[in-house]
Amino acid sequence: MRHRLTVVVAAVAVVICGALWLVAAGKRGQGPLAALGVTVSEHTPVTVRLVSGGNDPLVILIGVRWTEAGWCLGQFTVAATEAPTEVRVGTVTSREYHYGMCPGLGTVDGMAWAYLRLTSPLADRAVVRDSDGARLPVSTY
Repeated sequence: MRHRLTVVVAAVAVVICGALWLVAAGKRGQGPLAALGVTVSEHTPVTVRLVSGGNDPLVILIGVRWTEAGWCLGQFTVAATEAPTEVRVGTVTSREYHYGMCPGLGTVDGMAWAYLRLTSPLADRAVVRDSDGARLPVSTY
């Protein structure tokens, strides 16, 4: 009886682990469940926008080239390292969900935007692309 219970518990564990692997792979845009999950892609930051008249001076927008017809608010994320003289931005990550509702934003001028919250206002600091050290142009929206 104890041996049979051990076999059943082991079989259930294998099935659960396999299901979790499939779901995790689908959320990364891989595996057989990718169509049900999320497609993840990486994009190079090309420009920065300050939101004029915005209520939050700690938020800037990091722009990437985007050829699709639209994108979802919150689809793009980016991390940064702040220093007294510069803000170094990393690669922008896009997560496209293949289920649920998305009040899509139209793509204008082939660009999409990631919101970046700073710990202090940008002021006169440069925004630098971390991958190659290039200084990004900053404009006001």
